Amino acid sequence: MKPEETLPLKVIALHDASLLDHLPLPGSSVPYAVIPAPGLGRIMGFPWWRALTDPLGIPAIFDADDAPALAASALRGGARWVVYTESGPTLETLIALAAICNGHVLTSRPDALTLGRPPYNAYRMGQLSQYLARQS
Repeated sequence: MKPEETLPLKVIALHDASLLDHLPLPGSSVPYAVIPAPGLGRIMGFPWWRALTDPLGIPAIFDADDAPALAASALRGGARWVVYTESGPTLETLIALAAICNGHVLTSRPDALTLGRPPYNAYRMGQLSQYLARQS
């Protein structure tokens, strides 16, 4: 696989735009990706996720949960990484669509550091720099 076809090992779950200021700039830490907090992708939709993450310049995973139409819409809308948790014919169809749209389908959510919404989760915010620290 080419580097752009592999996800970074570190993933950060975001609730909303208030957390963006806490993320390091690309290249100033280990490579990382972002994913919406559980359930948010399904509630807010791909246009919200794209508006939130496009300016970051880092890999963004859209979590469609078990909604095939939402996953397909995200792939057609330009998502490179989509989580779809169901199996069967819809998964096969989404994988075929992903190949056409230059995207990838993940069948489960990757482990992620979930950031709490400020100021409610100071501990997690403090752990962010340690989580993304370069190994020496």
